[in-house]
Amino acid sequence: MRAMSKSAAVRAIPAAVRPRAAAQPSATKSAQAQQLREAILRACTDFEHSVRTGDKGYLRALHLAAQPHDPSRPKRLSALFTKRQSQFRNGCEIDVARIRPRLLPANDRTDAGELFQLTRALWSMPYNKGYGRRLRFVVYDEEHDGVIGIIGLQSPPADLSARDAKFDYPEGRKLELVNSTMDAYAVGAVPPYSYLLGGKLCAGLIATDPIRQAYWRRYAGKKSEMDKKSIAQPLVAVTTTSAFGRSSQYNRLRYWDRLLAEPVGYTSGYGTLHLEHLYAHICEFLQTAGQFTVGGFGNGPKVRWQNITRALILLDLPGSMLRHGLQRELFLYRFVTDLERGMAGGSFGAPISLTVEAVSEYWKDRWALPSAERRPEWSLGDEREM
Repeated sequence: MRAMSKSAAVRAIPAAVRPRAAAQPSATKSAQAQQLREAILRACTDFEHSVRTGDKGYLRALHLAAQPHDPSRPKRLSALFTKRQSQFRNGCEIDVARIRPRLLPANDRTDAGELFQLTRALWSMPYNKGYGRRLRFVVYDEEHDGVIGIIGLQSPPADLSARDAKFDYPEGRKLELVNSTMDAYAVGAVPPYSYLLGGKLCAGLIATDPIRQAYWRRYAGKKSEMDKKSIAQPLVAVTTTSAFGRSSQYNRLRYWDRLLAEPVGYTSGYGTLHLEHLYAHICEFLQTAGQFTVGGFGNGPKVRWQNITRALILLDLPGSMLRHGLQRELFLYRFVTDLERGMAGGSFGAPISLTVEAVSEYWKDRWALPSAERRPEWSLGDEREM
């Protein structure tokens, strides 16, 4: 995995699509609107082309360009890496057969929390801390004292067509039952473990006992901030979607004869992904028009959607422009037997137990050791320098 700087990512995007740093004081409202309208039209055209041609490099560049501009962030991350760099290993230091993964809860202001923040910054996807209920883990190699990857979970989306088509919710109870699940928003490995298909390991560990147990410890007896209702227990399932269409990380992800990540369909291809890099420009336009909604507690999880939709209306652009066409594959992890019966209003079955050690040993035999043998050059790079 190679990290791309944000400046390089912006240069990879056609100039007409890039957001302006700020509106000039002399610019009229109509000129501002016209510039934004043209940028949105161009963004839709270019994104459609990237989806049609399978240009994942363009999509990654968009993700990087969409990350909030924070002048202090590079310096802060550099200082954090200097502090933690000994926990990011080079391949030559790793004995594949001796890798011993462990899940470390990555709470704020902890060592694992810093490692999660630093590792997550290597992703091209825009950084966020998740929303609603959150669980974060660092996948750590205890044998070699190094970071393998991360797992980030958050509250699930209220509406997800492929997931909702699978279950027969009782009338009026859909949100309650969906909230007994979580959604994985950041899962993957960093070099050199990624060369050994460490992403498969991180994805497989979602199904293990410490995830359910951490959810119980964190949320048992707690109430939601919004409606003050008790948070559902136990955690019965996790969903996740691929970043770029079909996913090699989750496809055929098994533990022996058990399918861990069950493919259940694709997203509808609607969203704001193709316009995220213009969001600062959109907010500026809406603020000028007095139509901007500030994000935060009480305004719901779709403030960005609300603002972008409102901008399309004001710019006389059709709502169909929210259809970007990138259908992400959706996967389901079952944590209990009789999941369908529970989602239909009945009782959920017993927890499905699986240990970190079992998944780790299976991963080493099935993916890591064969990968190391096929690609002996995997251990020759300098990952810290990269």
